[in-house]
Amino acid sequence: MRIFATSLIAATSLTATAVFADGHANIMGYALAGDGKTLVTMQSIAAPSEVQAFDLATRLDAIAYRPVTGELLGFSKDGMVVTIDATSGTVTDLKASFAPDAKIMGPAVAFDFNNKIDAVRAVGSDGANLVYFPTNFGDDRANSVLRFTDAFYAAGDVNEGAEPLIYANAYTNAISGAKAGGTFQYALDARTNALVSLANNAGELKTIGTVTIDGAAADLVSAGGFDIVSAEEGSDAAFAILQLDGSDTSGLYSIDLETGAATLLADLGMTGISGFAASMGGM
Repeated sequence: MRIFATSLIAATSLTATAVFADGHANIMGYALAGDGKTLVTMQSIAAPSEVQAFDLATRLDAIAYRPVTGELLGFSKDGMVVTIDATSGTVTDLKASFAPDAKIMGPAVAFDFNNKIDAVRAVGSDGANLVYFPTNFGDDRANSVLRFTDAFYAAGDVNEGAEPLIYANAYTNAISGAKAGGTFQYALDARTNALVSLANNAGELKTIGTVTIDGAAADLVSAGGFDIVSAEEGSDAAFAILQLDGSDTSGLYSIDLETGAATLLADLGMTGISGFAASMGGM
């Protein structure tokens, strides 16, 4: 069922700067809200008050945009991978096969496509490191979810020994309609308040920098999401929905992938967001 989201998001609190609006009018945004039961679609993240919201028949824990096909996928910790029609909210179960150990027990799930291999990684706030291989993957892993090395901080890292709480991830070179020659995975850790790199199946984390806002260290909670859009290979723009500890609202931010600096683009006027995805142009 389609509903307009004025009751979910206070439009008066959603403001974006003119410079940001001019440069990002062709980027769509998708947020998972309402305890995973609502999809909020922004036709342009440059105008985040212009949204629609759709009730989902299935509660989800994360969403991801698939650049190769333009599909929006959802993940449920109950053992389900789905496609979501972003114009209606219709959910279709892909009947994926989960390996016995392919489970996420933590409250948050990071979920994003590696556009080099066209498979999607799900990382739990408990450290679980899973990959879903789509139905057309091309080998016997197709339509299955497998577990790889749990996330951990590398020896010698400033956060070595810390227990990670990864809740959002994003891959570079998310080029619409094509695979990428190479990708690099970033993630957000709500325990170390850091932007980190994540070495795919190896699970190794390396700290890039503390997430800062206006020069001050941010105190992140494990709610929101993170994504990268790429006009072409080597041209990446990173965005995140962040919620800070003690705040009664979330914000849409741009993220500097070299430093972790976050710049507020719009106050979303709501909390309870558990996933975020972005895409170039319409789906």
